[in-house]
Amino acid sequence: MRIGLTTAAMVIAVIGFTGAALAQGAPGSGLSSGTSMGIPQGQLSQDQFNQLQDYAVQAKRLTNEDKAAGKTLKDVLAEDKTAAIALAKSMPLSCDVIDAMRFAAGPETVDGKTVNTETYEAVCTNGMGYFLISQNPGKPYGFSCFATDATRKADIAAGRKPAEICRLPANANLKAVASKMLTASGNNCTVKDYRWAGQNVTNHIEFDEVACDNGQGYMMIVALPGATIPVHVETCNQSAKRGLACKLSDNGDIGPTLKSFRDTLTKNKIACDATDQTTHVLGQVAAKKVYVVEFACTQMPKGLVAYIPEEGSKASLELVDCAAAAKRGAVCTLPGNKK
Repeated sequence: MRIGLTTAAMVIAVIGFTGAALAQGAPGSGLSSGTSMGIPQGQLSQDQFNQLQDYAVQAKRLTNEDKAAGKTLKDVLAEDKTAAIALAKSMPLSCDVIDAMRFAAGPETVDGKTVNTETYEAVCTNGMGYFLISQNPGKPYGFSCFATDATRKADIAAGRKPAEICRLPANANLKAVASKMLTASGNNCTVKDYRWAGQNVTNHIEFDEVACDNGQGYMMIVALPGATIPVHVETCNQSAKRGLACKLSDNGDIGPTLKSFRDTLTKNKIACDATDQTTHVLGQVAAKKVYVVEFACTQMPKGLVAYIPEEGSKASLELVDCAAAAKRGAVCTLPGNKK
């Protein structure tokens, strides 16, 4: 059973965001249909409870060895949660695991070598859901439920066999997941639509767009394995100013664009071969109506930070290197400028 992103289908070319090729896991053996699970329904609806049982059956989660040892599905899910907690910490990943199930386990061939893998679906307290994969030998990795959903949609559109998606009750409805995450950030939203917008491989972060039924739109910035950042939510207007525009909602009056900032350099005869990927808005000086913009280009080996006046500002264009900008509190972050 395939779970993951196919590179051809999911490559994103926005501010250096790229899709990732993600691997698959092989189901283990065990539980047959009709077996009594022995797990309480708790706060799950009857439908969710039935779906969880079906999911566990498909994943063959309760093995014959487990049953021989007198274990119930409740017991092995508790073990899975403990294993997923340890796996998230080892990555590391900003996910306090509150629920998990081992979806698949078995040997895989990676770069011509046999690697033992275990794939867990995990639910985090912040609302996010992930597939987390351990490799022995090898480095653990993972990807989000939003990414697997996007892969499945791309597979269906291309006529391929659809990839696996997250199916634990807390992860299965991604509109509900997005709503929970937005509410936690202080933004009320009845989610109309959502999409996986891409990822920044260098910084281990993912971008997921959400559209609300009132016309408001948001971009959620969440951690991928290798990052321990909290969930950050921006309006589409804020996200567009950083170079990643919403596609499901109106971005509003975004003002200057990354290209317009580079055009300012050109008009002032400042040689700098920066691109969208190497142009970054560090912030604004509200009192002076000035944008603080970082550029990484071959002509400026020490980095370039430009203080670019907004329309109507009386300030003048000012250029400094990253070291001088840092003394003013503007810290360069682009890979070519970080020391």
